[in-house]
Amino acid sequence: MNSPSGQFNRTDFGHEVYDSWYLEHARHNFEARDFIEKHIPFYEKALQLSKNDNILEAGCGIGSYSREFVRHGYHVIGMDLSPNFLSEAREVTQRENLEIEFILGDYNEMSFEEKFSVIFFEGSFFYKSREGLVSLLTRIHKALTPKGRLYFEHPNQSKIVDGFPMANLSEIEKDVFVLQTGEYDENDNGSRNTWLKIDIKTQEHYKCDFFLKYLSPDAIKNCLAAAGFRDFHFYKKRRLEDFDPENDNGFSLVAKK
Repeated sequence: MNSPSGQFNRTDFGHEVYDSWYLEHARHNFEARDFIEKHIPFYEKALQLSKNDNILEAGCGIGSYSREFVRHGYHVIGMDLSPNFLSEAREVTQRENLEIEFILGDYNEMSFEEKFSVIFFEGSFFYKSREGLVSLLTRIHKALTPKGRLYFEHPNQSKIVDGFPMANLSEIEKDVFVLQTGEYDENDNGSRNTWLKIDIKTQEHYKCDFFLKYLSPDAIKNCLAAAGFRDFHFYKKRRLEDFDPENDNGFSLVAKK
C-alpha cells in the first residue's frame, strides 16, 4: 500500500526494503574479498586460531567473513537476524561450493551453552545501553567453551564524536533517494541515526531509526569483567600493535573466557 505524501512506513534491519538497499548499494567496500583476506593473518594471530576451533560469526550478514575463514580451513557457523542476508549468504556459499551452516537468530538473544571456541564480530557488534552490553557479553561468555575467545571491533568513544554530524544523500535511480543522517548524543554517549528511502513518484517512503551506544574502553573493560571475562587485550583496529586511546579512532578486542 502506498503511504500518503510526507508519511513514512517503518522499516528496520531484517526488513526487505532496508536489506535490499544494503545488498545493492552499501555492502561492497566492507564486504570486498581483498579487504577481508588481508586481515585474516591478524585474526589468526590475535585469536590464536586452530583448525580445531568451532567459530560463530555473529551478525554474519551475507557471510563474506565466514566464507573467507572456511577458505582458510576453519569451521564456521554464521548467524544473522536477517532472512534476506542469509538467503544471499546461502546462495553465494553454494555457488562457491563451500560448506557453511547459516542460522537465523539475534545474537542479543543467543542461548548456546559452551558450544563455540571463538565468537567473532566484524562490523556487527552493536548495543543500546551498558546493561544491554553486559547482557550480551554474559550470553557470549556462556556460549564459549573453556578458554574460548571473543573478538569484536569498536570505535574509540573519545574520537567518534569527530565524525558527527554526518549526512549522506545519494540518488539511486530516477526519483528515488536514500538519505542517511547521524548525530552524536553527548548525554547518552551514542549516535542517533536515521535512514530514509524516498520515492517521489510512487510516494512509497520508508524510515529506519536506530541508536548505537559507544562506551569508553575502561567502561567496556568493566562490562567484560561483569560478564565473567578476566583476560582481554585491546589492539589497534585489525593490527597486532597495542591500541592507543589518545590517538586511535577505534580498536579490535580479544577477550578470553
